[in-house]
Amino acid sequence: MYAALTKSAIIDAARTLFVERGYDETSVDDIARESNVSKGAVYHHFPDKQQIFADVYREATAAVTMKVAEEVAGTTAESWERVEVAARAAIQAYAADPDTLALLRQVTRVLGDERTKRLESELALPLIRGLLDEMAAIGQLRPFDTDIAAQLAFRVLCEASLIVAAADDPETAARESETVMLRMLEGLRAPVAGS
Repeated sequence: MYAALTKSAIIDAARTLFVERGYDETSVDDIARESNVSKGAVYHHFPDKQQIFADVYREATAAVTMKVAEEVAGTTAESWERVEVAARAAIQAYAADPDTLALLRQVTRVLGDERTKRLESELALPLIRGLLDEMAAIGQLRPFDTDIAAQLAFRVLCEASLIVAAADDPETAARESETVMLRMLEGLRAPVAGS
């Protein structure tokens, strides 16, 4: 129990510092001091600062994924609307959280492209794949391989999030990204009967 609390305190402190100062300007000593633990305790839980950042980013991505899942769960319709709700919720979740945007601006440089993709895929890709499988099961998805469609939709969503993170006006960028994303996803949708 104490170990889990210590690890959580380290992650919370590191998140604050990475957001306020940035990865490069934050040392392991700073993280230890901010979390009220020894430097040895930090290294007991994490092999290096990069792993601390990875865990901080994992938590932020998990929080966004949870928000999206909650929005989708709140949609009672068994229709394409669920896909639209998910896309909107994901982009808006990033746009609404300056801390997550700050982490997003740093993640590829800190963790590298492949590790970042792996981390994001672990958390968000299953949700997207599940939604597209659901749409295929009710005849609302064109006959595509849902795994490939989910991976491509996921990568576009990740890029949209990066655009929002880099924008001078994240709200406007989020609205525009949302519109473009929804138009792109519409190409996956099966034609509506009679149209």
